[in-house]
Amino acid sequence: MIIQKKIFFIITFVLSLVAFPACASTKKMSVKESIAARQKLIDYSKKFLGCSYSSGGIGPKSFDCSGFVFSMSRESIGLQLPRSSPAIYSFTDKITDTELEAGDLVFFKTTSSGKISHVGIYLGNKEFIHSASDGPETGIIISTLTKGYWKNHYVGAGRILPKTNTKVTSAK
Repeated sequence: MIIQKKIFFIITFVLSLVAFPACASTKKMSVKESIAARQKLIDYSKKFLGCSYSSGGIGPKSFDCSGFVFSMSRESIGLQLPRSSPAIYSFTDKITDTELEAGDLVFFKTTSSGKISHVGIYLGNKEFIHSASDGPETGIIISTLTKGYWKNHYVGAGRILPKTNTKVTSAK
């Protein structure tokens, strides 16, 4: 009986990975659906402004950077992303800065390892929301891509939702 339950669990788990790949539903979204999903992701993320930083945190009261993006995408739009910044970077479709739309992800190298080590959600107008671990402000904050620390450590952007070629407005 126990062996049958284990086998059933393993088969169910493997089939769920094959039958329901993480991004399948987003690839088939219409432009209208993508606009709505991007707005929902941004609006939901902003509800957590001011929450604290915690290494390994996935919310709801504290987050690390990848935990924030992981939780926001899962809870707001039902998109299951990998859990670490490098894995999220690998998961995304890479885009140029001129292609950036609100709801895309932005990536940074903030350690001496030379690897992707930070991720945030792009809001538009060169701003992004993220969970900062150090500096004058920590926790869930909005920062700019064009100044200081974040400008110097910016690597590039990735897309998790279909492009829309429209501006998604960021409700303040």
